[in-house]
Amino acid sequence: MKNILFTFLVLFTTFSFAQSTGKISGKILDAEMFNEPLLMASISLKDTDWSDTTNFNGNFEITSIEPGTYILQIRFLGYESIEKVVHLAANEEIYLQEALSAKSLPSAVMDTAERADSDKQKR
Repeated sequence: MKNILFTFLVLFTTFSFAQSTGKISGKILDAEMFNEPLLMASISLKDTDWSDTTNFNGNFEITSIEPGTYILQIRFLGYESIEKVVHLAANEEIYLQEALSAKSLPSAVMDTAERADSDKQKR
């Protein structure tokens, strides 16, 4: 009888914890390439261990997230990063679709590059 009671207690505890978490999923697109999926973009919840990277179709999924307010960071090398505040309730599933744009070069870098090109043409 004690074994049955113990098993029931363990299963009940496991199910109660499993139901109190949420999920964030979505799709990340490349704004520079006509909204094509962005492969291997990094998605993370700031100051936590929850993270994922996009797959071949630009999809990601972070599961078993405890309810709360988080800052979702979306990053990809050479692109502007995005940070979004996300409010997640128990058993909630949030779907996001975002597009990243390429970083622009500062004007000082552009001026230097233009001068270098004009110096080459003079030679």
